[in-house]
Amino acid sequence: MNAKDVARLWDELRHRDPEEKLGWILELAQDPNEESIRVLLDVLQQESWFLRDQAARVLASIGEPVVEPLIEYLNSGLWYTRSSAATALGRMANPRAVAPLVLLLKDPNRTVRDAVWDALIQLCRNELATQELAVAFQSLPDRAMRYALEGLLERDPEAAGRVLQEIGERGPRVPQEGSGAGAPAPEDQLSWDDVVGGEDDAQQAAR
Repeated sequence: MNAKDVARLWDELRHRDPEEKLGWILELAQDPNEESIRVLLDVLQQESWFLRDQAARVLASIGEPVVEPLIEYLNSGLWYTRSSAATALGRMANPRAVAPLVLLLKDPNRTVRDAVWDALIQLCRNELATQELAVAFQSLPDRAMRYALEGLLERDPEAAGRVLQEIGERGPRVPQEGSGAGAPAPEDQLSWDDVVGGEDDAQQAAR
């Protein structure tokens, strides 16, 4: 598929009905070259949830060539693009996505955070990714690590159990500097904002 064909398909994506748009997305996936991948990634920046979801599925099926671009999209200024990128990375279960996804747990947008939790649970189905998740959690300050583990446990006890087993096999870690500073928050009030900081409502609304 050449650049001219890709441009034609992108024009179709913007003007056709949802079912036809899905057909074009699937056509793009049949020949995942640089141009078609660029278009599929661009779909993640569109407002249509339907298109973003389908593009995320297709991108996940492409695999290695889109891992780094999707990781970059985790830093997008559009919350729905960050969410879609997290979803695609979770479906791929590539260990390289673990650390960037864990950092995104502090995202001010709840939809993005939910997408990250879902992605981390999917990553736990991959042994290497589970090992990376244990490493990423252990690199957090103590309270942030507790928040992350409790969040995973609440959503998927089996996945949390695998991560805890990996952490146990790795042995005790060196406490993070300053991890014990300040009075501990009540367990039912512990949040990522408590441990790594967050953004206020105005900033969140702007995302």
